[in-house]
Amino acid sequence: MQFGPGFGVTFLYYFTSTAVLFTLVSSQALGTGMGSGIPQQVGLMGGLVAGLMGAYFNRTTTLSVTFKGKKAFLSNLNNVLGQMGYQQKSEEDDLLVYERSALGKFLSGKVYVQLEPEKATIASRSIQLKRIQKQIQ
Repeated sequence: MQFGPGFGVTFLYYFTSTAVLFTLVSSQALGTGMGSGIPQQVGLMGGLVAGLMGAYFNRTTTLSVTFKGKKAFLSNLNNVLGQMGYQQKSEEDDLLVYERSALGKFLSGKVYVQLEPEKATIASRSIQLKRIQKQIQ
């Protein structure tokens, strides 16, 4: 099940937006026209760096966790996510959705938990999932 954008889409988003911004700003800051090609080169380099960093930290990844007791696992998961500022917002079938409140939800994204018998698949941004993995296992 795909919960969010992977590496490619995330890279394109950060690359494109940063490349355009860097091109326009460098054109004005350097006082050169677009015809010289220098602003486009600066935009390309800035977009490449931002695209790689953005995709590495903000792509959606998944983690599979096995457990013996569903109640104990959910209690531990709720405790870990609560410490990180997440609260459960919805539950459909065996899919739990956690998100932060206020401004935090726009900056950190959601955490999705797909429950199966003795197994859970957790999906979120890469940086958040690494923190969750350290605390759960």
